[in-house]
Amino acid sequence: MKKLLFITFLIPLTIFSQTKISGVVIDSKTKKTLPYATITTNTNFGTLSNIDGVFSIATKKPFKTITVSYIGYKSVTIPIAPEDKFVKIKLQIAVESLNEVTITATENPALQIIRNAIAQKPKNNIEQALNSFKFTSYNKILVTANPDSINNKIDSVFLVKNHQKTFLHIDSTNYKFKKEIQNQHLYISEKISSFQFQKGKKKKEIILASKMAGLKQPIYELLAVTLQDFSFYNEYYVIAGTKYVNPIAKNALKHYQYKILDTVKMQDRIAILIYFKPKVVKEVTGLEGVLYIDAKSFAITKAIAELKGVVAVKATQNYTFIKNDDIWFPQQTEMILKKGENDKNLNLFGGIVKFQKARENDSIVSTKIKDPSDITYFISKTMNSNIEINPPITIKKSSATIQFDDNAARQPETFWNAYRTDSITKRGKKTYTVLDSLAESEGVDKKINLARNILKGYYPTKYINLNLGKIINLNNYEGLRIGFGGITTTNFSNYLKLESYIAYGTKDKKMKFTLGASIRLQKETNSWFGFNYTNDIKEAASLDFIAENNSFSPINPRNLNISKFYNYKTGSFYIKHDVQPNLEAKIQLSSGKYNPLFNYQFISPNQNLSDYYLTTVSLGIQFNPNSEYMNSPIGKLTIKNKYPQFTLQLRKSIQNLLNSDFNFIQVNFRSLYKIKRLQKATTTFLFEGGIVFGDSPISHLYNTTPNYTFKSPWRKRITFAGKNSFETMGYNEFISDKYAALHIKHQLKPFKLSAKFKPQLTLVSRAAIGDIKNPQYQTGIVFKKLNKIYFESGLEFNELLKGFGLSTFYRYGSYKNTTWSDNLAIKLTFKLRLGF
Repeated sequence: MKKLLFITFLIPLTIFSQTKISGVVIDSKTKKTLPYATITTNTNFGTLSNIDGVFSIATKKPFKTITVSYIGYKSVTIPIAPEDKFVKIKLQIAVESLNEVTITATENPALQIIRNAIAQKPKNNIEQALNSFKFTSYNKILVTANPDSINNKIDSVFLVKNHQKTFLHIDSTNYKFKKEIQNQHLYISEKISSFQFQKGKKKKEIILASKMAGLKQPIYELLAVTLQDFSFYNEYYVIAGTKYVNPIAKNALKHYQYKILDTVKMQDRIAILIYFKPKVVKEVTGLEGVLYIDAKSFAITKAIAELKGVVAVKATQNYTFIKNDDIWFPQQTEMILKKGENDKNLNLFGGIVKFQKARENDSIVSTKIKDPSDITYFISKTMNSNIEINPPITIKKSSATIQFDDNAARQPETFWNAYRTDSITKRGKKTYTVLDSLAESEGVDKKINLARNILKGYYPTKYINLNLGKIINLNNYEGLRIGFGGITTTNFSNYLKLESYIAYGTKDKKMKFTLGASIRLQKETNSWFGFNYTNDIKEAASLDFIAENNSFSPINPRNLNISKFYNYKTGSFYIKHDVQPNLEAKIQLSSGKYNPLFNYQFISPNQNLSDYYLTTVSLGIQFNPNSEYMNSPIGKLTIKNKYPQFTLQLRKSIQNLLNSDFNFIQVNFRSLYKIKRLQKATTTFLFEGGIVFGDSPISHLYNTTPNYTFKSPWRKRITFAGKNSFETMGYNEFISDKYAALHIKHQLKPFKLSAKFKPQLTLVSRAAIGDIKNPQYQTGIVFKKLNKIYFESGLEFNELLKGFGLSTFYRYGSYKNTTWSDNLAIKLTFKLRLGF
């Protein structure tokens, strides 16, 4: 009986030992590893070695032999004994031809296949070849580890000094980690989405259900991060939020080397395996991997892309062949991120997250071989199902690429089970339970809400978000400005917003305030009707837009030297509406009294006014054609802030309506374009200006945003540089009723002089031109016409010390001053880092 029990337990153990093996494939002469070699068992299980030639096989069916093949090498078949755990396979060079694929060429045959794949992209890319499609996707993200990959013994830590090893303490990290990881993952999140696509419009995602362990409400911004591209046909392929030149991009042959590895059968069709890697080895690791290309249509049937550095990233994309439509459709994506095995730097999420090898402490020695960081990994896996090709679809407001179902964060378990393509395990359920409890006790939701609002300039409370920009300020007229204000939150109401602030100037000893309310008309179009009354001050002749917050910023250095302000007491009614999420419009009727706070008079043949009344109708438009947005339960969120961006405002002052003294039309415009080269410099173009038709008072003219004072001695002129201001142009030196300005900035990559000292150089050039029809009407202010081109150029050295930097600018051209020093401006710069 004992022998029978022993045999009963021994047989499964023996079988188990035969189903797991790892190894490495190398060149028999050079000893170099062979990446992406094809390994097949006698049970027809197939896999590829990785970038380093390493492979691992674990199957339920026992196997006795493995066959290894590699283009240009002789295939080998080796027996696998039950006791074998690791094998080193040496391949010998041979001249072979591709099975079932004939290629005649004098050059590398892989290049012609890649050219064909590039040429056939319009036919194979579903977003170009199909009129419409829709599908359901299930995504699961885990941060976890395999419990079997870590030893649970208690380790010892020693200090080595003068060749003497001294015991420091017991390290039970591995013991505790293994105990924890056996019961739960470190993190888990899930998402169920419905995707729709209509040709000529952007793909739209409707999130039906969402869970993030530890959070009652998901971090909506994270759900919009592109961890991995949906399709492998874009010019740039996105992995972990960072763009890389696609190996089948139009110019891909300039960037990559290619090599044919093998041919395999996929869904009864032949696919050619082509290995690609960067031509130039750089400090930051590049994309490397394998493309499975259909031998008939040259479509991508599978793709593996890897980043091999301090952190190793592997992205896999699988396609399914839809026979009726003769097209390969994306079915599964998977991205794995874990600790790497070399010292190469790696940038993720567009360079926001950078990984570099840390310095080791040679004096500290531990007996453990691996710690939790060595075996912990991040995995994101998405499965697409319910695929429909060319269904009747009409997508409205496609620029809102992500939309939340109102019940997405509250879906019952029955809903999840109906859509999950990968079941939730006991470890997964335990992760939700533990992290939800822990996060509630730590107040994680509140901390995330705090961080989100501070980035927008607010401090959140339950019912009111306090405006941080209203608390304290400095300017030349008010001196120290102290205030308090805010806007109600969705906890107060989803349909009603109340907004107000109050401020006091210690120098002018006057109160300023605004009172306002708005009512939501429609959620999907972000439509609001509102009104407000304001008694405040503003810089004379400044360019303004009704869609922007024109209040003073606490870190705006120009305020300290502005000398010409006006007080306005106005009441306004407005309607805000999104024609499209990337096309916002605001219509406003405003009326009130304007009082210049300096010795000013408007004197024309028909009028003599020191203060005046204006009734205006304004239309403000913000158009960001390439930006994408999310309609979330907390409101509209920008998920991709792209360029160009256009702002336009039309304003009509109606004379005699509600005592209005003027009749003019004003047009203000702004265009912003930013070119961010792949992991390189950034060039920004800002074109702005305005024009007034008819006679206008000083409040609605233009000063071109100057930021220079001709104080003596010269050292008093050293102030802080402004944002998009002319640093060598004197305050109110020029006044115009029409002007245009161009600002060009070329920001180079930071110079890495040390781990902490990374200064950044920016080259700046600016130009402006303008004119004024009746300058004699504006009395009490001395200024010049800007009817010739004004030029200035300079250099900014940013991040020299704790966010502070130094800049220098020089004025030249038609308005160059006779005294050399009057053309030179030296300014301090500052970049605020919030740390999250």
